[in-house]
Amino acid sequence: MVAQVTKGLGFGESRTLEHQLPTTPCGKVKPNTQQCMVLELLRRQPMSAAELQWELPIADARAVVRDLRAKGYDIQTEIHPHPGEPKRRIKRYRLK
Repeated sequence: MVAQVTKGLGFGESRTLEHQLPTTPCGKVKPNTQQCMVLELLRRQPMSAAELQWELPIADARAVVRDLRAKGYDIQTEIHPHPGEPKRRIKRYRLK
């Protein structure tokens, strides 16, 4: 969804700007927060804490997931093979 906003530039001039609005509401969390960003990524695919931290400007993905679980989101932890070392395993979060 795209929202159009008219912004005044002064001296009677204005310009229409288009802003991309999120298509998936974050529900119980405020938009544009770390929690909302994590929810949007987990809706797409399972991700580990390290993968979330590489993709997003957050310091501790585990704390964000813990807070989302406390708000009632069903986030499961699953074991996956390590992408670079098949004999090792990693934990990824999945939003149910």
